[in-house]
Amino acid sequence: MKKKGANGLEKRAIVTIAIGTKFQKLASYTHPFLRSYADKCGAEFIVIDSPRLSDRLGLATYERFQLHDLLEDYDRIIYIDSDILVSPDSPDLFELVPAGVMGVSSEEKYSMSGRDKRLTMEILGEVAWKNPYFNAGMMVVGREHRELFDVNNPDLFLWATGEFRKKHVNLLNDQPFINHRVNKLGYDVVDLGFRYNHTRVITQTHLRFHSYFIHYAGPSGHRYGERSEQVRKDALVLDSRFRLGMSRKYPFYRWVADRLDVGFVAYLFREKLFN
Repeated sequence: MKKKGANGLEKRAIVTIAIGTKFQKLASYTHPFLRSYADKCGAEFIVIDSPRLSDRLGLATYERFQLHDLLEDYDRIIYIDSDILVSPDSPDLFELVPAGVMGVSSEEKYSMSGRDKRLTMEILGEVAWKNPYFNAGMMVVGREHRELFDVNNPDLFLWATGEFRKKHVNLLNDQPFINHRVNKLGYDVVDLGFRYNHTRVITQTHLRFHSYFIHYAGPSGHRYGERSEQVRKDALVLDSRFRLGMSRKYPFYRWVADRLDVGFVAYLFREKLFN
């Protein structure tokens, strides 16, 4: 599908990954919102559901490097993880992010970015790190950024399979590599702010519905309890103008509603009983 943009006809896609039972279950709640967002943006909706790189790189998260081939066919892509809910009133990021620039959400102030930057440069070499460290669960990229996802880059294989991982067991997988690579390649990046990638590192989780992209990364998500259940319940909020309006207008209502949730109460019970 093509949409006329500022520079003529631009072929756009919203791309996500859903490989394995866990993510397919999450996708059953998030993909209807992603599909609607793609329609809103005049973009095709593409789900990467078949592993092509796991034999070489291991984990399914590296399948996002399939963007390399997709960027041969599309002018611009918004990549969105399948554990992200997109609010129906989210603006069109293709219109907010200038062509030729990457659009991301910095988590420089909230995460272990300092450690990740230091380790990537120790392992992959020093770079002029001019851009903020971002969460790779949402990225607006264009054909100019195709080299970022080159699966034949020897540094990628080193990063995914290197012996250093036995020592740094808590080091994230492709996200630090992508950040290092963006700076090595000298790309221009615009920080869209956490409202376009609201993860658990933004500690005031009861304000998550003020954001457009709610990201349930990590073991705890936002509500606590099983992640797919959290996403299912929050999808019901996004589907209800009343509950969404209440959650945005009255943060205390959302704080109380989260803590009265059965999943949260069960989480507290398990924590007290087994810890």
